[in-house]
Amino acid sequence: MSCCGVFKLQFSLRRSEDDGPVFKKQDGDRFESAITVKLNANTKYTVFLTSRPARSIKKVFLKAEKLEINQQRPERADDNCNVYHADWSTIGFDVNKSNVRTYLPIVIEMDSGLRVETKLQVKVYPETETTHCKWGDELHMLDLECAVKADKTAVEIRKVQYI
Repeated sequence: MSCCGVFKLQFSLRRSEDDGPVFKKQDGDRFESAITVKLNANTKYTVFLTSRPARSIKKVFLKAEKLEINQQRPERADDNCNVYHADWSTIGFDVNKSNVRTYLPIVIEMDSGLRVETKLQVKVYPETETTHCKWGDELHMLDLECAVKADKTAVEIRKVQYI
């Protein structure tokens, strides 16, 4: 399969209220994905999205909700990346029962009509739950290695890492 460009997209979430991390856990083969990200219902989060090397991101949808993205400066002036952030919340989300997961579709529309689609497997805990939602490992980012296919409109996700 021939490609015209390889790039990375890094997606991360932080709790807006206290800039706290979100956590992930290994779920093995019980669900569609082996990794579950833990979120609280009725909670505000900050979404960060980085493209390396720098690519313009035009729109971001999380669970079909269009996010208002704002571009930020990279931490280092010589870093060849674009960094964006947006606010997002789980207001109105149903709390998951035991052995149930929710899937959050993520759609990222980039310049030149490129579109990246993936999803996060999450477990939603009650808003005030602070014990179970912090069991596991801190999720720093979802790291997607992407390649533009030869037709220059489709993007293949070659590798997914939960870091």
